[in-house]
Parts: sequence; C-alpha cells; structure tokens
Amino acid sequence: MSTPDFEQMTKDEIIAWFRTTENLSPALAGMEPAVEPAPRATPEAPMMLASIRLPVALVEQLDELAERQGTRRSDVVREALLGYVAARTGPVGQDEAEHALDVLRRLVAGRTDGHAEAA
Repeated sequence: MSTPDFEQMTKDEIIAWFRTTENLSPALAGMEPAVEPAPRATPEAPMMLASIRLPVALVEQLDELAERQGTRRSDVVREALLGYVAARTGPVGQDEAEHALDVLRRLVAGRTDGHAEAA
C-alpha cells in the first residue's frame, strides 16, 4: 500500500481514506512525534470576555472541531464570528448597490407620481 498524499487530497478524500483503510502504517510511517506543543497565536488586539449560552450539542461540536484543528474552542468561535461580522458589515458589492438604487428610484418615482395626481 502506498502512502497517501494528504497534501493533494481533498478533505472528503482524506476522511474517506481514514474510514476505509484498515492499515494506518503508511500514514504513520513518515510521522515524527512532536517535541513541543504547537505555539498558540498571541492575540493582536486586546481581548474581552463575552459570556454566551449555547446548546450542549453545539459546544460538543465546537470542542471536537477545536481538537481536530489543534486549537481552543475560543479560537474556533472567534474565527466564526469574525467571518459572520465581516460578511454583514463589509462593503456592498456593485451589483447589490445598483439593485438597491434601482429599487429606491422606483419608490421615489412612485411617490412623486402619486403626489402629482393628488394635486
């Protein structure tokens, strides 16, 4: 059995390989034990504790994901929230802006036409 090339495999292919293989020795052959734990990134900005309530199942999923990534639950949540906030506060794309202007023009034209008839 040849050693899988995890660098070239998709996430789904890697998962499928681990689910279907009975012999992990090709994957383990090239691995070396870690001498030191992976360094944690130091935050660039000051941090503030924010306490939230989450469903137990979601926290369990967060913990599993953090363990697989070799990071902390807080890091997973922080990354997800950064993406969420960026998607909702980022600049509006040209197509969205043009569509909004078109809707606004129609609204203004409809109000102007309605006032002209009432007068």
